[in-house]
Amino acid sequence: MARDPTPDDAQDLFTRGHKALADRQFLEAVECFSRAITLRPDVSAGYRYRAYAFLELGDRVRALNDLDQAVRLKPDDPQAYADRAAELYTQKAFDQAVADCDRVLDIDPGRAPIRALRGRCHAARGDSPAALADYAEAVEADPENAPRVLLWRAALRFETEDYAAAEADCTAALQHQPDDADAYHLRGAVRQQAGDGDGAEDDFSAAVARDPGHGPARLGRAVCRFLRKDFAGVVADCDAAIRLLPNSARVFELRGSALKMLGRPDEALHDFDEAVRLAPQAAMPFNYRAGAHYARRDYAAAARDHLEALKRDPRSAATFNQLGWVWATCPDPDVRSGPRAKECATRACELTEWAEAGYLDTLAAASAECGEFDEAVRWQEKALGLVAGDAAKEADYETRLELYRRGKPARVEGGLGD
Repeated sequence: MARDPTPDDAQDLFTRGHKALADRQFLEAVECFSRAITLRPDVSAGYRYRAYAFLELGDRVRALNDLDQAVRLKPDDPQAYADRAAELYTQKAFDQAVADCDRVLDIDPGRAPIRALRGRCHAARGDSPAALADYAEAVEADPENAPRVLLWRAALRFETEDYAAAEADCTAALQHQPDDADAYHLRGAVRQQAGDGDGAEDDFSAAVARDPGHGPARLGRAVCRFLRKDFAGVVADCDAAIRLLPNSARVFELRGSALKMLGRPDEALHDFDEAVRLAPQAAMPFNYRAGAHYARRDYAAAARDHLEALKRDPRSAATFNQLGWVWATCPDPDVRSGPRAKECATRACELTEWAEAGYLDTLAAASAECGEFDEAVRWQEKALGLVAGDAAKEADYETRLELYRRGKPARVEGGLGD
């Protein structure tokens, strides 16, 4: 009687499939495991390893189907659930991923990486307390992977505005891995948001020193440099960031703003054109470009771009204010319009509950353009009251107040109002 060849042939195919996986020959791996499954359809490992090959090939649907089959064939195998949970997380099926993580931990409570994965699922679902609890247990139980989990926890704390705790997690991760550019970048972002500009710039610089190709770190440092008016430094960082992040509208906005401050409005306009191209549904690129048009004294183009911005964000007080300033103060009588300016400035003040000095300043200018000088004086005096102690703004506002008292409107040929 002939020996049944199936077990030996299937085992040989499994061995060849594993070697193909190790050699990154994924199509060959799929072929080997598929033939093995034909011979032994009752063995869950064949489906699980074929799923790995499908994932490497980018075929996520077939991979998940294979993982489903592996779970059905061996419902007490924690690895099958763990693999499926990881793929479900990738596919943003967070509820199902949590259920698989729960099943893994029911079978094998000591799997710390699964606690970390479940934490990420909870975070993605918006359940921050559950995520933080899982991250804490994962950090305690798995020191080897603690730095990565600490950064996940830091990112969650950053999102929930717990900046001190987020910074502490980043610092703890860096104690384990002192050359981790991503950790420096995240801590820099945390410090920047918390108002520590110097600390943020130091961290972004540390990230760039360890990874010169870290585009987000260069962008973060450019923001810090812009805030301290190092516009040449902004341009240098953005030049590098554009090579690394060529599709980021924000990089072009930032470089354009720095170029504008350096007195190079034509170059700035080119950058803002690119920002509009990259983010045509966003309001800010149009507002930035409007500022460049204004600096070039193309007031009609500035107004058009602000109107485009309002189409995209019809509740932007800043845009209403900027458009109102153009219509109230530009020297071109074909563009200037007191009634439109007053309508925009009034809307900006309504949206900010009449508490923004710059918007009241614009409303005063619009009232003056309408010939309502008593109203202009009243609004300008209120604006002055809100900037008490700021010598530069007081002087600027006083200059216009004197114009209104003399029955004259404001005319400005520089940048936009506050």
